[in-house]
Amino acid sequence: MRITSIPIVITLALSLVHANVATDNKLPRGVAPSRAKVYTPDTKGQFACLDGSKTIPFTAVNDDYCDCPDGSDEPGTAACGTGYFYCSNIGHTPAYIKTSRLNDGVCDPECCDGSDEFDGQTHCPNVCEQVGAASRMEREKLEKIYEEGNRIRKEYVAYGQSSKTKLKEQLDKLQAASVSVKEAAADAKATLDAANAKLKEYLESTKLEREAARERQLAPLIEQQTQRAEHANKIKSLFRTTLDDLKENHNKNFHDMAVKSTISGYDEYLEELKKQEEDEKNSDTNNKEEKEKARSALERMHAAQDATYDAKKDIGLMFGLIKEMKEKYNTEYNDEAVLKAIKVLDEFAPTWDDSSNDFVGEEFIEIPDEDASDKKEEVKPEDKGALGEVYNRLQKGFSKIGLGFLFKGSKVSKSEVEIAQEAYNKASEEERKSLEEIQKLEKNVNTDYGPDEAFAKLVDRCIEYTYTVCLFGEAKQKSHSDTSLGTFSSWEGDNYDTQLYTGGARCWNGPERSVKVIMTCGTENKIVAVSEPSKCEYLYKMETPAVCRDLSEDAKNGSNSNLREAVYPGEKKHDEL
Repeated sequence: MRITSIPIVITLALSLVHANVATDNKLPRGVAPSRAKVYTPDTKGQFACLDGSKTIPFTAVNDDYCDCPDGSDEPGTAACGTGYFYCSNIGHTPAYIKTSRLNDGVCDPECCDGSDEFDGQTHCPNVCEQVGAASRMEREKLEKIYEEGNRIRKEYVAYGQSSKTKLKEQLDKLQAASVSVKEAAADAKATLDAANAKLKEYLESTKLEREAARERQLAPLIEQQTQRAEHANKIKSLFRTTLDDLKENHNKNFHDMAVKSTISGYDEYLEELKKQEEDEKNSDTNNKEEKEKARSALERMHAAQDATYDAKKDIGLMFGLIKEMKEKYNTEYNDEAVLKAIKVLDEFAPTWDDSSNDFVGEEFIEIPDEDASDKKEEVKPEDKGALGEVYNRLQKGFSKIGLGFLFKGSKVSKSEVEIAQEAYNKASEEERKSLEEIQKLEKNVNTDYGPDEAFAKLVDRCIEYTYTVCLFGEAKQKSHSDTSLGTFSSWEGDNYDTQLYTGGARCWNGPERSVKVIMTCGTENKIVAVSEPSKCEYLYKMETPAVCRDLSEDAKNGSNSNLREAVYPGEKKHDEL
């Protein structure tokens, strides 16, 4: 009996040793004071595993043997390795580490008090006072950044909310004013249509009379232009005869290259002329004489001008061929055909302006407007009959948007159609501008600038860092030429600290470029880092006051447990329970 009782006593003693406490409240090692209730034995001296799977004697807690499936019975040993060990870190911030890291020979920085290496094999000094002091200095620095950033953010919010209110007011006013502008444009269009219909009716009823008047007006000009065309064609025939003679009668034994070049150029001209004649021959020539008679005076005038131009063009070509030959031919040959052609050139040259390809002193005959000599009376807007009402409505609509001055004291001397057309042009242009402005305001009003409009202050604010982003606009990569990385498409998540920019320039053999902008609290708007986690997918890290929350409000809500995480979201965290 005495022998069998010894192991029991030893086991009990070891259990008590392993269950030694970290504080005076007799909590098992590795247990936080906030969890004292669940690490207190019941009336029967039992401990319930935290997952509720089983009950064990409280003396089995921290006995270096894993009894509970969730490892909750070994918060102060590495037996289970799945639980969490509490470091009290007096003088600094308490922390948790995985129980698998206990007594592993490494002084874990999370346990600045050295309590993670309690087996005596590794000495870990307690540096919590020093670490705590440095941490408090860092915290104070972050608090100042956060407080200043939040102060600026409040200015952003005030601006954004005020701006949104003003934009809505402007939109309401512009939408109300657009009704009268649309009505004015519709009325102006109706008046223009009526004026055009009236003009069409007038033109139809006076067609013969106007054609006769136009005939009388253009008759002397047609005669003058026809005489010019006839004269030009005579000179053209002279040069053709001259070149035909040169081609036929020049001394072929001389082999003068200048002469050959002139004849070759003339042959090309004849070939082109032949093609033109064939094309005209194949075109519709039925009733040519009747069509000639049926043409209006204006059409006949244009035909005479075209005939004159064509003849002058041919004269200029042939003049140039003979002129070049004269400058380059061999004068020792004394070729009679060549000399004859040069004589024709010399006799004609004083009457020809080679630079303008025209006869010297021959000015172009301008075609006057129809009834150009008729005087038009000045008409005031109030005297325009049916147009008066339209002008009044236009003036009212334009006055609402600052353009009423267009109608004050104006005088016009234009036909009724021209006046109506001008009124309609102004009205439709103003309608277009009004619609454009409404769409622009609607876009600004409907853009999501955050729940309190803080980001409205940053619209089109361009932030440069080799890579740039114009917030709510476009992101670019700046180099020899800017490369588009995408335009603003949406927010990511509900925290309003991450923006997505998509639809950028396509990468070679890859996707369209895109950017994710992650924002953290800072007192300035700036990009602090850029990376490319995946091909053509860029990550901007940016600081801005727009995401600096109010610390006092967070503290009230119990959400200010980690200031550094609030300032630098996404930073790697320590193991937590």
